[in-house]
Amino acid sequence: MGDFLKKYNIELKTVGPVFIGSGETINKKEALFKKDKVVIIDTKLMFEYFLKRNLLKQYQEYMLDTSKDLAVFFKDNNIDEKIYKTWNIKELSLGDTKSTGDGDVKGRGIVRFVRDGNGRVYVPGSSLKGMLRTILAGEYIIQNSNCGIKGKLDETAWELGKNPRRKEFEKAYKNTLTDIDVNIFHKDLFPNSDGKNKLDNKINDTLRGFMVSDSEYISDEDMCVCQKVDISTDGTEIALPLYRECIKPDTTIRFSITIDSSFCDYTKPDIIESIGSFYENYWNKVSKQFKKAPISKDRYTCFLGGGAGFESKTIIYSSFERTKAVDFTSNILSVMFPNAKHDKDMEVSPRVINCTKFEHTKHLFGACSLRKFEEEPIDLS
Repeated sequence: MGDFLKKYNIELKTVGPVFIGSGETINKKEALFKKDKVVIIDTKLMFEYFLKRNLLKQYQEYMLDTSKDLAVFFKDNNIDEKIYKTWNIKELSLGDTKSTGDGDVKGRGIVRFVRDGNGRVYVPGSSLKGMLRTILAGEYIIQNSNCGIKGKLDETAWELGKNPRRKEFEKAYKNTLTDIDVNIFHKDLFPNSDGKNKLDNKINDTLRGFMVSDSEYISDEDMCVCQKVDISTDGTEIALPLYRECIKPDTTIRFSITIDSSFCDYTKPDIIESIGSFYENYWNKVSKQFKKAPISKDRYTCFLGGGAGFESKTIIYSSFERTKAVDFTSNILSVMFPNAKHDKDMEVSPRVINCTKFEHTKHLFGACSLRKFEEEPIDLS
């Protein structure tokens, strides 16, 4: 009993900062911005203190004054470190930042990492599974060059040739990716004689048997704030006014995968080899073009979360030889981001790779290295 279930404990080591956004941004009115760190305050506890000290009126006036930050308000109202440190603060290391001419981190704010209801950092299982799903799809295409995927993508290229509006193109592109997903992962798991249960129904997705847990909690001490830095193929660095709360480099992310073989037939060797093959393809077609960027040399590297770059999150470079992949990607990005330049005649597309600097070292956003993949016995007694 239970032979159809296999559970694996996985460990990824962050090569570069990993970011998974919560949709929330914190600004100078809600945090203390210091030289080498950012202090995030529990606003509920802060308001309780203001209420007890009759400071709500002063706080309302402060919120309407765009010239003042939280540090100034604290100073004006004699709130020192001894007081605010009791408000469940979170101190985040501030990565190396560079002026962009468009405001510093205090002026622009920080995009927050996802947290649970108690404010604890974790990596959602959906993000981990999404990463692995792309890797498995890419490996399938690499190993099955005649599977018809290129033809489906060429249909999208034909749509691009008609100069579609962004909304029209995104719909066509999404539909194509859905068709490809069905082609790779769907099987007739639950045949239905009346024909209502079509193959594209989610119930027929074999990865329903590929269950990925949320990660273990990440300590606040392992979090930092990083600025986005684009590096071009010639090594030019462009610092952008975008700051993200991230998991620090060299931090371990632990989670598990449970595979139900009655739906899904992926094995441990399949998954490990897919990670290696997908990154090897990425290395040869993308990374090698950025000779001055901090590229990972570990074959078992994967890209997790936001900010890792369009090319690392799609199957385009797995589907075509490099020249056509560049042309295809530049066309897509030209529609999605018409104000940016995505010329076809270049070595790679996108023409920059997403990086950051932390502790005086360049890092790739989202890069992680597979460090552990061990089976755990399942006790169903």
